[in-house]
Amino acid sequence: MNHSDADYLNADPFQGDEAEIACRNVKIRTARKQHLCYGLTGKQDHFISAGQRYRHERARIDGSFWGEYRICLDCMSKFILGQF
Repeated sequence: MNHSDADYLNADPFQGDEAEIACRNVKIRTARKQHLCYGLTGKQDHFISAGQRYRHERARIDGSFWGEYRICLDCMSKFILGQF
């Protein structure tokens, strides 16, 4: 099932984490090259292909490092539907 970009942006797979998050930036992007999907199962077992849309998130975590995640929209759809 496809969702709107707003649905993908508003769904927060990291909600409830106890980390201090600052300078957060979340966008829907189109891959120009292959990326590893962060995955929401704890496994990073598939890729985001060039041309595929994905959710990109970057933020300063606990004031000590930048975290950056790419999650394919298939994984985000499953998250929105409560399948993770």
